Amino acid sequence: MATSQRIVANDVVFKLPTTDYAGDLNSIEFVTEDAPGGVQTFGSFQTEQVWKATLSGITSGDASSLFRVLMTNYGDELEFTAAPQGGTASSNAPQYEGTMKIDALPPISLTAGETAQFSITLTVKNRSEEHTSALQSHL
Repeated sequence: MATSQRIVANDVVFKLPTTDYAGDLNSIEFVTEDAPGGVQTFGSFQTEQVWKATLSGITSGDASSLFRVLMTNYGDELEFTAAPQGGTASSNAPQYEGTMKIDALPPISLTAGETAQFSITLTVKNRSEEHTSALQSHL
């Protein structure tokens, strides 16, 4: 069996809505969680799920930094693009697009002598996968 191409997170692109903030991030994770009020019954396989995005990166006072964009746009919905392999989307290099609700403020955490970092989990309102259909029904 041939080995599958591995994704190495070197050329990641993360845009809100058109500005790339990958340089401010060191981790992006998309996961599903049970929706608020979702109730599992004996007749259902699982409760309703919602997508969440956890962004971890550097804390910066620069007005154009991701940290400040998250602070400034609290309560808003922003379009996003996540391209794990950078470049152009293809069947072997999907890109994920959607709308993200800035429904939390990034924490301010300071430790003497260390670069300040933050981690924040936001709600993904809409999402799609560009240029591949194999996983479309699972998103």
